[in-house]
Amino acid sequence: MKKDNIAYNNLKKKNISKRIMQVILGLTSILSIYTAYLGIAYGAVNWYYGFADSQEYSEGLLMLDSNLRFYSGLWLGIGIVLLWIIPRIEHEKTILRVIAIFFFLGGIGRLISILTCGMPSSVYFIYALLELSFPLLTLWQKRILN
Repeated sequence: MKKDNIAYNNLKKKNISKRIMQVILGLTSILSIYTAYLGIAYGAVNWYYGFADSQEYSEGLLMLDSNLRFYSGLWLGIGIVLLWIIPRIEHEKTILRVIAIFFFLGGIGRLISILTCGMPSSVYFIYALLELSFPLLTLWQKRILN
């Protein structure tokens, strides 16, 4: 009877841990989809980046706008895939690992930008920390699977 109770408690803890991870992935996917929408809909020259509506597009801004909308499309895809894996988190370890690598590499890019160009706001440091720590979710997922 005691072994059954221990097994039940372990299963309950794993289910709670799984639900917390699913909530984190859900919030991450919603944020990804929303920011992707902003990037695709408004591009690089908009209020968020400090440009006026009447801002002229130089050649550099045109390239930046094109790249931002392209990467926003990729970001949208990542958000959709994250939504897709939420209900099957215990089965999709490879996909989560690949997405974790994407986040980690993006965090390295953001960190390089902060170190070489400066920090646009303190929020971006938090973004970098979250992106660089995203691979820890794969360790958490492994714990849920065992």
